[in-house]
Amino acid sequence: MSGCLRVTNLWLTRDCSTTLRFIVTAAGRVNIESSSRKSKRLRKKDVSYNEKKQEKFIREKLIMNVEGTSRSHVYKRLYPWQSSQELAEHLRSTEVYNKDGLIALNKPYGIGMIKSDRSEATGPHTTVETLDMGIGPPNISAMSQVLPLLKEQYAANHLEIVKSTERWSSGLMLLSTSPKLTEKVQKCFRRSKAMSQPAMMYRAITVGLPNPTSVATKVAIKLEYVHNSGKVPVIAKKYSMSAAKASLVKPVLVEHKILKYNKEVDTSLLEIKAQVSKWHFLRVWATHCYSPVLGDHLYSGRVKTLMGRKILISHHNACLEPQNLPDILYSKLALPARSSWMVPCHLHLSTISLSQFSKDKSNLVLSAAPPEHFMWTCKQLGLQSSEEEKDHGSSESDKIDPQS
Repeated sequence: MSGCLRVTNLWLTRDCSTTLRFIVTAAGRVNIESSSRKSKRLRKKDVSYNEKKQEKFIREKLIMNVEGTSRSHVYKRLYPWQSSQELAEHLRSTEVYNKDGLIALNKPYGIGMIKSDRSEATGPHTTVETLDMGIGPPNISAMSQVLPLLKEQYAANHLEIVKSTERWSSGLMLLSTSPKLTEKVQKCFRRSKAMSQPAMMYRAITVGLPNPTSVATKVAIKLEYVHNSGKVPVIAKKYSMSAAKASLVKPVLVEHKILKYNKEVDTSLLEIKAQVSKWHFLRVWATHCYSPVLGDHLYSGRVKTLMGRKILISHHNACLEPQNLPDILYSKLALPARSSWMVPCHLHLSTISLSQFSKDKSNLVLSAAPPEHFMWTCKQLGLQSSEEEKDHGSSESDKIDPQS
């Protein structure tokens, strides 16, 4: 007992400063542990905020005018229309066919079918939705707003869209002035599918050399869920007929060949024929072949370069961010470094073949020349082919200056 008292007395008579340091240190450790637990709780709350902040940054970059680039750069002249009326007048000026109620126009890049405003929608933007917004201004008109104006211009009692390329691509758009004609056109597409003859031909500028360089095959496209991104399209080389009948996969007959390849800048001018364009099939297919479409900010992240060799990344691990481009492309395209969000998706629906549409049962083949920015990019990257000039002729677009 006396021993215990001696130890106690000894502790009580220790230097007060040492005792205070011990107490302060212990209290500090408690505070640190408490702060650590608190930060873990707050970190979870900050995730959604940081995601929203990142998506807002990407969205602003996609639609802003990049400093260091001329205001008259060809990529900044994609949307010259100030109203739906001006857009309607422009669309009519692109007419490539008008006979017996069938009208074919050359749809500009960035014009969608339906006006959607995600800013007023409930819930946060997903990264896929953010990047799919492209670089268009938020006030651009959609075809649903322009169609009534075109109906007046053509003095038609009925006018509907039968076929069109997706918003972030350019090319042919078919209009019909009667439901009966619409059914006839749709029957032509079904006939082409039954005969295994792709009805649509696209031109695409891609980053890299496709592998294989030429192919004609049948694959399928399907949707798979990816965490934090939702359902995304992927290519399926193998699929069952039961899955196709249940609409879980969509079989597609696809062909592609290279029209021109420039090794210096590692870009290609590609011709792609397909029966289907649903679920961004053309863009997903180009990426699947190791050569993403130039300006495709949705799926280009699935291709990476490792030790000079291109590899495919799983769609579960792919980064959803503006396309990563080689430095030489920024120079060739007269753009500041790391400004790939300015580059539009270079995909153009150039030809549609309507099987046995004519009275003599021959095919009706409709063609539309690529837009100004597409032709300028071809020129800058040395991708103008003799075949392209033969198909579309020499237009003023071939001679434009990016800052004229």
